[in-house]
Amino acid sequence: MSAQTCPSCDSPGDGTCSVCHGKGKVLGDEIAGAFEVFGQESSCTACGGSGECQTCGGLGEIEVGGEAG
Repeated sequence: MSAQTCPSCDSPGDGTCSVCHGKGKVLGDEIAGAFEVFGQESSCTACGGSGECQTCGGLGEIEVGGEAG
């Protein structure tokens, strides 16, 4: 297997959540369908507040390919 830059990160390969930009929190108006008061911060539902990209686990790289047979 080989590693590839994670395309799901906020900036490809930086390891941060693309929804909250690595902050772990989002403003109520940034959450799709939120019933939050404008300007109120909530934990990011995409990363659970960790600020890490969920595709690569914050590593910035994902494994591609499989075992050669």
